Amino acid sequence: MYKRLALLAGSAILGSLVLLPTAALAHEQRDVGTYHLVVGFLNEPAIQDQMNSLDLTITTAADKKPVEGAEKTLKAEVIVGGNAKSMPLTLRSRFGLPGKYAAYFIPTATGSYQFHLSGTINGDPIDQKFESGPNTFNDVDPVAPLQFPDKLGDPGSLQTQLTAAQTAASSARTLGIAGIAVGLVGIAIGIAGWSRKPGAEPAGSPASSSGRA
Repeated sequence: MYKRLALLAGSAILGSLVLLPTAALAHEQRDVGTYHLVVGFLNEPAIQDQMNSLDLTITTAADKKPVEGAEKTLKAEVIVGGNAKSMPLTLRSRFGLPGKYAAYFIPTATGSYQFHLSGTINGDPIDQKFESGPNTFNDVDPVAPLQFPDKLGDPGSLQTQLTAAQTAASSARTLGIAGIAVGLVGIAIGIAGWSRKPGAEPAGSPASSSGRA
């Protein structure tokens, strides 16, 4: 009886593992010469404005032995929006994980990303691009749908609103200063006009001279 229950429990656990989502394991694998490269995001799903990293594993293609020291000769670059924007990344070996490397950054835009690897591995030239997508590894998802309990909105949209508010405030301040300046000029003109007595003639005018004996 106990053996049968144990067998059923084991089958249930195995079935649940099979049915678990595999998004966290979504990486692109590629043989490049004598090496096998596995590339993706370190944290998946990748979320906008959350710390993440290139996750790179390098092994030999033939027997899958880890390749170490690649951070010294291999360069990494992250690209978004086609080739519109790119940034070099610092590739680091992961402590205690031979053949595994990371390059940390914060993705601030949603959508598709590319990782470009160039340089050499043990003297062999490498120049490969890995692009996120449905058949490779995850795109960067927006953060707003995951916010709970309060919806803070998209950080990019919030920044746009903040910039617009700051611009409007700056414009209002400029107009206010201009209004004050105009008001001061008006006051000065008013004071100058008030200081003149009605009917008085400026000194040296014909009217004032003719009245002298």
